[in-house]
Amino acid sequence: MPIYEYCCPKCGLKFEVLRPMSKANEAAPCPTCKNGAKRAVSSFAAFAKSSSGSSAPVAGAGGGCSGCTSSSCSTCH
Repeated sequence: MPIYEYCCPKCGLKFEVLRPMSKANEAAPCPTCKNGAKRAVSSFAAFAKSSSGSSAPVAGAGGGCSGCTSSSCSTCH
């Protein structure tokens, strides 16, 4: 099952939920305030190995949208 990110419009908490693809767009209960949270746009990271064996990021080096932090997503409202 995939992991989806959700952002609570009431308290601003951004959290992840492991759920089936068939339920991806359904509201998820916020673990803090129990309000129905909407799915957020997720970013990803990709790494490549150099010939020397070291890893380097090639995509997804940043976080989510510009208003998001690790504990709050102010632009998901």
